[in-house]
Amino acid sequence: MSSITATAPGKIILFGEHAVVQGKTAIATSLSLRTKITLVENQRDSLVLDLPDLPEFGKREFSLDSIRNLPSFKESVEKLDGLVPTECNPKFISELNQLIDIKGLHTFLFLFCYITKCTRGFDIHLSSQLPIGSGLGSSASFCVGICAVLLKAFNIYACGGCGQCCKTDNSVQASEQPCLPQLLLINQWSLQGEKIMHGTPSGIDNAVSTLGKALTFTRKDGYKPLNYIPPLGILITDTKVSRSAKVLVEGVIQRQKKYPTLIDPVSNLIEQISNDCLQSFTKYQNDNDFQSLQETMELLFDMNHHLLVGGYGVGHFAIDKVVSITKSHGLHSKLTGAGGGGCVITLLKPGFTQEQINQLKLDLKNAGFESLEATVGDIGVSITY
Repeated sequence: MSSITATAPGKIILFGEHAVVQGKTAIATSLSLRTKITLVENQRDSLVLDLPDLPEFGKREFSLDSIRNLPSFKESVEKLDGLVPTECNPKFISELNQLIDIKGLHTFLFLFCYITKCTRGFDIHLSSQLPIGSGLGSSASFCVGICAVLLKAFNIYACGGCGQCCKTDNSVQASEQPCLPQLLLINQWSLQGEKIMHGTPSGIDNAVSTLGKALTFTRKDGYKPLNYIPPLGILITDTKVSRSAKVLVEGVIQRQKKYPTLIDPVSNLIEQISNDCLQSFTKYQNDNDFQSLQETMELLFDMNHHLLVGGYGVGHFAIDKVVSITKSHGLHSKLTGAGGGGCVITLLKPGFTQEQINQLKLDLKNAGFESLEATVGDIGVSITY
C-alpha cells in the first residue's frame, strides 16, 4: 500500500458562542488552516507516531503486541465493526494510560485500535497549521484526519466503496472528498475521539472539519450545513492566554440564572445577529454587493463582541488589547469561542494590502500576540492516495 494523506480544516465560531448554550443559533465555519495526516504501512508490527509540531513528544513507536496484550483489548476491540462508531470503553482508556499519559495520544490510540483492531503496523506523520488549545478546532481536525486515513486504509466504506471514494486507475494519484455517507461515518468516529478529549463535546468542531464550508448549530436541532458562505478574509490572533472553556461556559449559565431579565435579552440579540448574518450571506449570493456585506459583517462583529464581553462577561484584557490594535488599523474584531483569552478574529477589508496586513501582524507581535491569515469556508476533509 502506498501512502494515504488526509487534510482536515480547523474552525471558528463566527457568531453565537455561549448563546448556543441558551438554546440560540451559532454559526461555525471551516478555515483554510488545516491539519495533515500521512499514513504508510510498515512491516514491523508496530505503530510509529511522528508529531514534529510537538517537540516534547517528537517521534514514538508502540509495539502492537503491547496494545493487543492489554487486558480489555479482547473484550473492547476484537468484535467491533468499523461501520458502527463506538464509544471507548473506560477500562481501555485506563489501560492506555499505562502506556502513555497524554490525553491526545489516548484519543489517537483509541481510534487506531477500534478502527484497525491492531492488525497491521503503520508509520503516521501529523503536522498542523493550527495552534493547539486555542479554540480553533485542532483536536477535531486531528480526529477527522486520523479517521479518514484509517477507514481508507482498511477499505471501510459506508457507501460500500463508490466511485467517489475509490479510484479505479492505480497508475495515477487520486485526491477526493469522500461521498456524504462516508463523511458521516468519519464524522461519527471523530466524535467518539472528541469525547475523550472534551468529555461531552457538542459535535460542532468535528462536523465543520468533516463537512467543511459552514453550518448552523442549535442544541435542539443539532447542526445544519450551509450551502454557501462568502469568501471572507480574516486574521486570527492568538492571545496566548490559556483558559478553561468549561469554567467560562458555567459562568455564563450562572449569570443567566441569577439575572435572567438582563441576560435573556442579550441571548436574544445574539440570536438576531446570527440570523442577520445568514440573511446577509443570502443577499450577497443574490446581488454580489461585497461592500454591503462587508459593512454588515463589521457591524455584526462589533455588536456580538460587545455583547459577549459586556453581557456575558467573557472578556479579558488581552482580548481588549487585540481589539484596540486592530481598531487602530481601521478593522473590526471579535472574540471567538469561549473567550477569557484564546483567539480573536479580525475581519479584513477587501482593499487591505499585504503590506498593511504585515504591519498589523507586526504590531500584534510586538504586543506579545501571534496572528495568522486565513479565509473561511474551506472544503472539508480531503484524502489523497
